[in-house]
Amino acid sequence: MTSKVKPRIYLNRLSINGISYIKLFFFASPNEMIISRIINNSWLKYNAELGVYLTKEKPNTVGLLMELFDDIAFVKEYLDYKKAEKLSISKQSISNTYEAIDLQKRKNLTHITLLPFKENNKEIIGIKHHFDKEMFYRIKSESYVSYNRAKRMWFFESNIANIWKIYNLLSSKYLIKISSSLNITDIGLRQELIEQIYIKDRFFKSCPKQYLSYMQLHNYAWNTMLTYHNLVLRFINSYRSLSINKINAFDINEIDSYHKGMLQRKGVEASTINQSVNALKLYYDKIAGVKMDMSLIERPKLGKKLPKVYSVNEVQQIIQNTNNDKHKTILFIIYSAGLRISEAIRLQKEDINFDRKLIHIRKAKGNKERFTMLSENAIGLLHKYFRNYSPTNYLFEGQYGDQYSDSSIRNIYNKAVLRAGLPKKGGPHILRHSFATHLLEQGVDIRYIQVLLGHNSSKTTEIYTHVSTRNIEQIKSPGDFLNI
Repeated sequence: MTSKVKPRIYLNRLSINGISYIKLFFFASPNEMIISRIINNSWLKYNAELGVYLTKEKPNTVGLLMELFDDIAFVKEYLDYKKAEKLSISKQSISNTYEAIDLQKRKNLTHITLLPFKENNKEIIGIKHHFDKEMFYRIKSESYVSYNRAKRMWFFESNIANIWKIYNLLSSKYLIKISSSLNITDIGLRQELIEQIYIKDRFFKSCPKQYLSYMQLHNYAWNTMLTYHNLVLRFINSYRSLSINKINAFDINEIDSYHKGMLQRKGVEASTINQSVNALKLYYDKIAGVKMDMSLIERPKLGKKLPKVYSVNEVQQIIQNTNNDKHKTILFIIYSAGLRISEAIRLQKEDINFDRKLIHIRKAKGNKERFTMLSENAIGLLHKYFRNYSPTNYLFEGQYGDQYSDSSIRNIYNKAVLRAGLPKKGGPHILRHSFATHLLEQGVDIRYIQVLLGHNSSKTTEIYTHVSTRNIEQIKSPGDFLNI
């Protein structure tokens, strides 16, 4: 009876950026037992650029490798050290693996928005769109969907199963959007909605669902989840020929090379690269199970830019050049209370305290809550707005009673700036910057302004500073200096 010959593993020494490594070399493809043994030992890393498994050389490295594979392979302990094998990753082309590509998007798609409603205490979802004849009859044949002629809308019961059904029915021809009032907790559906815009060829790799799940479980803001997901999606699809498992085996050198490549591309800002580093740090730490020292990555320095602001007179011109009372009230509330757009559209009627002249901001950035001021002029505008528009739930409602969209606010602001004949300095967030600047010019203490804006203190000692709502009530809003 002959015994089976063990496969051979050769050890070669190489240098990467001045650091000595030992790589594993195989004349034939390693068997499943060897691959499994490698994967289960995190100190052995896969270098995608070189296409080899390697580990940093230490005095006991050879001994550890011989012990690790002793029962399944013969380890050749001679280190084939040749000058020709000295490599420097920083000088090598990575075009064989990393491709500086942009994911291709589906074009010319009509947007369909799913809108949440309540009818007879029953939660339903509506779709308002004039479908072509073929799609009309396809939707009509679905037993869970009905058509309301009076409202000219399609309706179905609000549940995840039905949303999946309507998505699968429409997504080949349309881009499905979800109203911000509709809270989707199903991670698979969330991911599908994010990635539906991309052309999914045979090389396309979806971002692992566990990444979104981790961020949702740990209460990451939706905008952060979206940004991080898209940055990781871009990263894993830049290595088109590699599997997720191989990408998960990357070490800090691959991450550094990737971001250096990003830096060389036109139109990629330093802030995007820094966000990408943070997104990948979270991904490798929590999903791939690889601890990386991201301080080794050369991050581009962020330029210090002063916030752009309008003068009090310019803000007054912007607000006076709105089309109607609703638009005027929206922009005035954002300015006079120093709100983010996301905070303004989430406001509900109950968040306005007319007696104490306060606005309650819930679920702000970082899931924090705070109070900010309600100016005298804002009170007058709101009473007039209530008489004319009668919102029921959200302070500013969309066409169908759902949350007002941030894109609508941007359109209102852009048109008002244009009518006022002012230079466009940015989006409506400039009203928030202007609020803070005008308070400073009044001589208001910076600590109060930090509380009003919902900013974290930059100084450790300021964490002990408590500003009560009584103090806030005594501050005069810059909105009350406008003649509206």
